[in-house]
Amino acid sequence: MSTAEGRTGPGRKIWAAVAVLVVVVAGLLHGYRNTNALTGDRLCGGLVSTAKADAVLPGAGRLDAEGDGLAGELWDTVCEVEKSSVVLGSGKGTLTLRVREEDGDAPLKDEAWPELSQESFFSGKVTGGVDKYRGWVLLPEKCWAKQPLMVGASSSEPISDSAAFAALITDAARAVAAGAACGDLPEEPGTLLPPRSEAARPASDGRVCGLDGFSVRGQVPADTEVLEAGQRAPADLWSCTVALDDDSRGPVREDRFMTYTASRAPLLIAAVKKAPGTSKGEASGGREAEVVERTRVVLPCAQGELYLASGSGLQYLEARKRHPDLPPRDTYFESFVKSATGAFGCGAAARR
Repeated sequence: MSTAEGRTGPGRKIWAAVAVLVVVVAGLLHGYRNTNALTGDRLCGGLVSTAKADAVLPGAGRLDAEGDGLAGELWDTVCEVEKSSVVLGSGKGTLTLRVREEDGDAPLKDEAWPELSQESFFSGKVTGGVDKYRGWVLLPEKCWAKQPLMVGASSSEPISDSAAFAALITDAARAVAAGAACGDLPEEPGTLLPPRSEAARPASDGRVCGLDGFSVRGQVPADTEVLEAGQRAPADLWSCTVALDDDSRGPVREDRFMTYTASRAPLLIAAVKKAPGTSKGEASGGREAEVVERTRVVLPCAQGELYLASGSGLQYLEARKRHPDLPPRDTYFESFVKSATGAFGCGAAARR
């Protein structure tokens, strides 16, 4: 072997070893920054499944989380999961989960929750709902203190897979209940009930919202087309939003005319009845009921209980300014109760 070959042989081996090391380090760095190969199975102290969060947030990337698990008070629990990547065009987005103490029907009446006309509901062993950006699941009754507790979730990016989103929140709620030793929930929700269509559709007079005998004739301005959006009735968790196809614009039109909700889900009904001020009384037509507010009631039925509620939007307020002869809110609720009791199998009151 020549002197030159003796000097260059070991050098080549060293450089080859360095190159291999660089490749390995680069591979590990890529895996760390752009995948979850080196991430644990669960995030935020075990509350969130890494796989489920990865499936919900769009694209590929690494998940980073802030949150240490259950807080001393359950309603202080917060978990934030962020997906990021150094690769252009890869995944991004933030998912925030928090345990919330709310009125039992808050997700059905408050703007901070999913848009009812676009929401997919599920009920049974676990009760909740999701739209493209937000979702919720009720925690078991043993978890509640003064008010019902639920796990709420919000995403900075639109979520295309409603089933995956519902599965993530359900699994997180199961982890919360298990960690607090206050009940059992399944890992997956039941069948989702999506809206009948993505866009509002013309309502049929005499069968508004798919309820036989439900009409708004004489309760809306003459010659104004009525649009409806929501789920198919009957169902254990249901909503229908009614809007007027008029010249109202912006937030007024988006807030719609009237919203109707119904539920036969026992856990949600138990949550509704926890509202302060709920008392024995009468619903429209003189039926015995537990009254939360004048247009939020729980009816006893032969085969369980039925929650019925209605709420008006900005479009109703504007229309009534233009047409002072439109009836008060209670009239719309009375018409709804009369039709909904039949459609939802509550035609006869339970014997007490």
